[in-house]
Amino acid sequence: MKPHNPELISALLDGELTGLRRWMVQRHVGRCAVCAAEYRHLHHVRQLLAANPVVPPMSDSPEFFWSKIKRDIQAQAGQTEVIRVPQLSLADWFSQHRYALASATASVVVLLGILLTLTPKRAPLATVERVATALPDTTATAFESPEAEATVIWVSGLPWTENMTEMQTLFATLDS
Repeated sequence: MKPHNPELISALLDGELTGLRRWMVQRHVGRCAVCAAEYRHLHHVRQLLAANPVVPPMSDSPEFFWSKIKRDIQAQAGQTEVIRVPQLSLADWFSQHRYALASATASVVVLLGILLTLTPKRAPLATVERVATALPDTTATAFESPEAEATVIWVSGLPWTENMTEMQTLFATLDS
């Protein structure tokens, strides 16, 4: 409960609160001196009003008054009245559907994220050029990629090793 809320104290006195809300207000009133004083004051005012009901003065007897009301209702029974239906503006529509719009926007963002994630990546473009070499049964192929900023030269027909010093030894022995 929000501290010192006279509307809730009044609702408690009127019997409008039920369940957990009623229990929380009663508990707060029992522990808070300011709200307990407000509760006692409002209870006293209600007792005074109940003890001294206001009787409105009527110029006519109650039976005659209600007969006039009934006669007016019957006189207007055949009449129709045109009431304009209020039109919603775009701002009203957005305010009434803000949660639906937020959900739709979030769904579109998630869908776009999924589509961008699942889009296949383009293979980097490479220029391939084959050149005959002086070594028998070999061809040099250069792969040049502007995206990777690297050029790889592959010589087919030569033995391959991952160790660069072994590769240099193999090339040195090919020349002899």
